[in-house]
Amino acid sequence: MDMRFSSNLKKLPRLNQTTNMSKKRTCAVVGNSGVLLNSRCGYLIDSSDLVIRMNLALFGGEFAEDVGLKVSLMTLNSDQYRNLMNCTHNYGNVTLDGLPRLCSRQLKGLSRMNGSVLWYFGSMAHNNRMKTALAILRDFYNLHFGFAYSPAEIKSQVHKVLKLRAPSTGVSVYAAATHFCSQIQLFGFFPFYKDPTNRTLFAHYYEDAKINYTTNIHYMPDEFRVLLELDKRGALRIVNDCRGKWNNDILRAKFKGYKHLKGDELGDYDVNLIG
Repeated sequence: MDMRFSSNLKKLPRLNQTTNMSKKRTCAVVGNSGVLLNSRCGYLIDSSDLVIRMNLALFGGEFAEDVGLKVSLMTLNSDQYRNLMNCTHNYGNVTLDGLPRLCSRQLKGLSRMNGSVLWYFGSMAHNNRMKTALAILRDFYNLHFGFAYSPAEIKSQVHKVLKLRAPSTGVSVYAAATHFCSQIQLFGFFPFYKDPTNRTLFAHYYEDAKINYTTNIHYMPDEFRVLLELDKRGALRIVNDCRGKWNNDILRAKFKGYKHLKGDELGDYDVNLIG
């Protein structure tokens, strides 16, 4: 497979491997919060002109009704990148069913991409292992996806504009989407342990995982506060329930008056901040 990498934006066009992203009217940026499980948001996500998903999340299949079937771009973070390196290095000649659980899940997600694009934040100009891994994934497993990476550091720009300490992939993807999307809806952005109906949530809709949101490097409650304000201003729309059982006004009431939510204000892991 002919894959060439460049370390900066000036060199990329010379390789004749760049594609301009056309302007889209509606875009869905799909996060991975457990709030999407049983949300019935799949149809709304799939109705968007462009769908961006994150960090090799599973979609379609058993999750189709809640998160949809469509994908245009799928992000890959450094953790998944390292996992893929290990999977393709150690298990490059094993069928999907014979892989360890993590490798199998990642490859299953990639197999559902159907010609869309895998997107990595960061330069890979001299990363020969990544080139090899992508060749194995696309050729040996007969997976069909393009590949894009961002030589410009997106997260540092988001830090400057939104004043967030360590922007997450989700917020960074939203910032990037503002360049080619007229209307942006965010799904699965919800850093809490229970929803307003008192339903207990896991960190991800596709697995039983837990995250301490207040000790996480991204400090997601602060991010969510910023996103709620952008939602109020009409810069985006946050959607986490498509059944009509609750809306974002409930959440704004809980955030009113908070400049920075601290761990003791959120309480222990099983305390319901917003219920």
